[in-house]
Amino acid sequence: MELSYPMLNKTIIYSKIHLPNCRLSGLIFFCLLSLSAPLYAVQITLNVADVAAPSFTARGIKVVLAQEGSAEFSIDELHMAEKIWRKVHIYCTEFLLNSAHVTCHKGKLDVIPDLPFTFSYEFSSQQLELQFTANANELWQVSADFRAKPWRATALLRNAQSKRLTDLLPSNGALPKQGTLNGTLVIHGDKAGVSKINADLQLADLAATDASGLHAAEKLSGKLHINADRAGQKWNWRGALDWQGGELFWQPLYLRGGHTLQASGQWDGAQLQVTQAVVNLPEVGKIELNALWDIKKSNLLEGHLVGENLSLANGFANYAKPFMEQSILSATALKGRADVDWQYRNGTTQVLLLQLHDVAVEDGEKRFALHGLNADIPWHAQLQNVAHVAFTDGELMGLPLGATQWQIQMRGMDFTLPTATLPLLDGKLEVSDFHIHNVNNMWQWSFSSTLTSISMQKLSAALHWPEMYGSLSGFIPKMSYLNKLLKVDGTLLFRVFDGTVLANNLELFDPFGRAPRLSGNLDMRELDLDLLTRTFSFGNIQGRIDLGVNNLELVNWLPVRFDAKLASSPGKYRKKISQKAVENISSLGGAGGIAALQRSFLRIFENFGYDRIGLSCMLQNDICTMGGVENNGNVYTIVKGGGIPAITVIGYNRKVHWSELLNRLKRVSQDNKAVIK
Repeated sequence: MELSYPMLNKTIIYSKIHLPNCRLSGLIFFCLLSLSAPLYAVQITLNVADVAAPSFTARGIKVVLAQEGSAEFSIDELHMAEKIWRKVHIYCTEFLLNSAHVTCHKGKLDVIPDLPFTFSYEFSSQQLELQFTANANELWQVSADFRAKPWRATALLRNAQSKRLTDLLPSNGALPKQGTLNGTLVIHGDKAGVSKINADLQLADLAATDASGLHAAEKLSGKLHINADRAGQKWNWRGALDWQGGELFWQPLYLRGGHTLQASGQWDGAQLQVTQAVVNLPEVGKIELNALWDIKKSNLLEGHLVGENLSLANGFANYAKPFMEQSILSATALKGRADVDWQYRNGTTQVLLLQLHDVAVEDGEKRFALHGLNADIPWHAQLQNVAHVAFTDGELMGLPLGATQWQIQMRGMDFTLPTATLPLLDGKLEVSDFHIHNVNNMWQWSFSSTLTSISMQKLSAALHWPEMYGSLSGFIPKMSYLNKLLKVDGTLLFRVFDGTVLANNLELFDPFGRAPRLSGNLDMRELDLDLLTRTFSFGNIQGRIDLGVNNLELVNWLPVRFDAKLASSPGKYRKKISQKAVENISSLGGAGGIAALQRSFLRIFENFGYDRIGLSCMLQNDICTMGGVENNGNVYTIVKGGGIPAITVIGYNRKVHWSELLNRLKRVSQDNKAVIK
């Protein structure tokens, strides 16, 4: 340090000064001055190269003590609490320094020019008084006694603007923009540093945000109480938070006030332990927990959470659903209540005891629903147990489900359901050997099932389809799921319209996602055309039909590719087609055929005989290449006449846009008559 006395022509030089025993970093310079002789009658300029103390460093200090009693301080670089300030200027209108004390009145700090301060420190008693005041009755007041054993410092806040703390907080976090703080902060300490902290604060109208906008708060209000005591290298702490109002967005959570928290634990600088915590979630219930975190690695080491009689409606919607945006549960709502006991250790869940009481699960997209769901699921990572699940009714893809109950064998991440019955309309789906397990963090499952006879009339009514006749039954040899791929190992067999439907090579990718993709082949044999055409008001056709659909591909349940061929089944049977059916078939084949029929004498007949019916469509790139029983250039035969009277229906356009063909089918089904374009 260089002290320059222009009138006395005297200079004293100190290069570096280390003050490890200075009680408060803000007093380092004044501790230095207290060692010097009083200097009154001259202007003094002091230059200090470097001042260092624990958690504090100041470089390039310059002090000008003016003859009229003012003082001006400048610091090139100031390090404190892991923060850096550069070119800091402090001005005291009235400055007094002598062997007894140092005072500063009407002080101003350039970084907060609207917050003037007063300062005083008594060297003998080691007592400090620091006070910042501003408009709106704002007060930041610090009182400290460093001679006491232990030393004590108290901070009083009154209408303190929270935005003034921005420079003291990590720049990558949510920084306060507005709001006030009221309360007290009391700190005790000894030679080893701070030993005790007590804080009682009230927050009002607090707003904060980070640079990304993913973390923000608006109009927060509440109370915070913290007590912490150091014992050796550990801190024992306890606290309480009463979040009374305001809104908080912490991606992906959006929460409102009404939460309370009481907690206690230990902190050793590396690990934070919560020995006991009680959280009250508004309109959900009370949760008790304890946990151990490795703060440096941001890793949960142990956790135990217990909640009883929790409301699932708000609990799932507010705290779980935001994390499921890309899952099948993103549009799901839950009702009812639950008890939960969750234990976590060694990087994984060890115990999950879950009881559901009169729960309803409803998918917003109408894919599934369960009502009156009750369950007792005592899951352990290392033990074998049995889960009991039952519900009163439900819905699956529009089909009503009846009451049932299951017993699921559980061993770790392996679940088995030997047999299960799912009532479906007037039949039932019988599932056997259902097995689900997790391998390398991927879920996979498999099962086989049988569908007993279901009335097609009830099925079509439930799905809001045109009324169908007959019954539906089937057999699924084995169905498996792995890595988002659902596949059928073998051939599905269904019986419908008095015929058989075989499906093979079926694969469904991402069945629970937003755009599932289905591929496979269908082979339908000897479908009763009388039942089929009555269903769709197509006009009556008597006979049997075969339909093959190969290389079928649907994306989000809409066809993008297939090769479909419809043809009369081989064999002898009655073959009749009504004039209305002829008109509708003709409209599918394009303009021309129906006009010829209406101009001829054949229009007086209601029914005609036919020899064969055939129609094909190869869909690719939204274009359907059509064909019939016989093909000749752009002309193809859809119905080839036979018997007396006979009728032949011709199509004239081999290339048809898929959307146009759908429009023709819609007009046929809606108007029950042919419309020619």
